[in-house]
Amino acid sequence: MWRLRECSLNDEQLGIAVGLSGNAIRNRRSKPDLWKLSDVERLATHFTLPVTACVQLSQVLHDLPVGLRNLPADERRRTERQLLFKTTQLESYNQSDWPVRYLLRMHHALSNSR
Repeated sequence: MWRLRECSLNDEQLGIAVGLSGNAIRNRRSKPDLWKLSDVERLATHFTLPVTACVQLSQVLHDLPVGLRNLPADERRRTERQLLFKTTQLESYNQSDWPVRYLLRMHHALSNSR
């Protein structure tokens, strides 16, 4: 995100470069929690930054619902409470795209549960 502040492109140009509208870029600049995981990956690619973390996180998120479904019901429910998401919600965001604010919310919840 720090690269975004240093970017010499205006919102329209940056939007074209990463496949978003200029208006979407403006909204996300003013409200950073609107970014989605795929947006962050496209930004990293545009700024020639490694995308390894995005790819690995995406893979873990896609594997998570399957892993949860294989748990005993009580353990699955306990884990869902820790994550602050039900398995069906995880699957839904895996099909659409993960808003960064939900990833941060999950991270915060897991950090506080330790």
